[in-house]
Amino acid sequence: MRHLIFLLSLTLIASCGWQLRGVSELPEGFRIIHVSGGPQGIREQLVQRLRFNDVVVPERALDAPAQIEINEYSVERRTLTVNSVGQIAEYEFNALLDVTVIRGEETYQFVTESRRTLSNDVNNVVATQQEERQLRDALDSDLLSRLMRRLERL
Repeated sequence: MRHLIFLLSLTLIASCGWQLRGVSELPEGFRIIHVSGGPQGIREQLVQRLRFNDVVVPERALDAPAQIEINEYSVERRTLTVNSVGQIAEYEFNALLDVTVIRGEETYQFVTESRRTLSNDVNNVVATQQEERQLRDALDSDLLSRLMRRLERL
């Protein structure tokens, strides 16, 4: 009886389309991709995400039929609100990732953007700085997730 319940549960999960978070089904032409350009941090995160999805990422562009070039990566912080004594109460972070994907004769340009807000606690600066680091990490993760979803549709 336990085996039957287990098999039914497994069948239910498989039939509803459930899959691990972060797993992308990339097209066949994207099994070997070279990544170049951009800051080292975002480039390494992209390489890690590609490898997680069983993509081979060679060191040289000549060894790969497809290439991703990071043209621009930026995170802009601006003041969103100010409290009654003139101190910054909230920040807005706008992140942008601009990449070019080249596969054979085909070239695709993708620009992904993400936006988050951060409450600024002037009485607890250390905690606010930690929150800002976490927020920047979340922005990077969001940008890369959006890029991977776009690559799935090629």
